Amino acid sequence: MDITIDTSALITVIGNEPQKNEIVRLTEGVKLYAPASVHWEIGNAFSAMLKRNRINIIQAQSCIRAYRKIPIKFVDVHLEQTLKMVDQLKI
Repeated sequence: MDITIDTSALITVIGNEPQKNEIVRLTEGVKLYAPASVHWEIGNAFSAMLKRNRINIIQAQSCIRAYRKIPIKFVDVHLEQTLKMVDQLKI
């Protein structure tokens, strides 16, 4: 099975948040896909956490190392097709 994963789910897992085990369970044995922008969104999220003193640099670096271990295939997003889908499905 293939699953598109988003930034919030990844942060939940690498940040050891309460829903981590459920996300790991649901994604075991599947192929994970994400738009390339997820990579930058992860960096931005941890940067914001550092600025707000929610985490320290050691924790941030540990989370980034954990993120890099997750096997994700990054794909290009075809914006015109995406917009057509948004229009058709109103999502």
